[in-house]
Amino acid sequence: MYLTRMYLNPARRGTRALVGSPQKMHAAVLSAFPPGTPTETESGRVLWRLDVGKTHELTLLISSPVKPDLAHVVEQAGWPTGQDHWQSAPLSRLTERLETGQSWAFRLTANPVRSVAQGSGRGKRVGHATVQHQLEWLVERSADWGFDIGGRDGRLTADVVSRRGLSFERRSDGDRRQITLTTATYEGTLTVSDPKLLRLSMGHGLGRAKGYGCGLLTLAPRT
Repeated sequence: MYLTRMYLNPARRGTRALVGSPQKMHAAVLSAFPPGTPTETESGRVLWRLDVGKTHELTLLISSPVKPDLAHVVEQAGWPTGQDHWQSAPLSRLTERLETGQSWAFRLTANPVRSVAQGSGRGKRVGHATVQHQLEWLVERSADWGFDIGGRDGRLTADVVSRRGLSFERRSDGDRRQITLTTATYEGTLTVSDPKLLRLSMGHGLGRAKGYGCGLLTLAPRT
């Protein structure tokens, strides 16, 4: 698995088009892999996330089984005259170092949802609307993903730093469908409880809406 980083130029029209539609960004990310390239393996699948910095800089992160070629994204939304338009590094440099009990700083954008019963049929998935429920969603699932954010004193070691409600059009085989998503971006410190599970979670993503910029968990040393 590889983690790739590319900075987007917020002044370009192409950037605004990609940022405004997770469907278009999803298509652009998948186009970074030639036909026949595996986009999902035992180790993981293609995931992406768009990070917005404190000064509104835009960073596209992609996790993938093979290195992507983002030349088309550079032409549409990058700085074509620069060098080193994107950087890729093996995720194994980090994941092979994971051990039980370690603490890492983390960032995750996810689609926290709940199932609402609809008669006798299958429940409808609805996004959690409050910060409290979005945090509870992550806490309840963290053990299954190989980490803990409970804190030794019982307090949470993570918070929701941004939330968005997204609505965009999805086109497939001539059909048009309006997609609505609720996303939450979490930051904080996690403690590794199961290194193997955490490696799998980082490779395959957390939660739903993985094709639309959700599910990519990244770690960094605590500062």
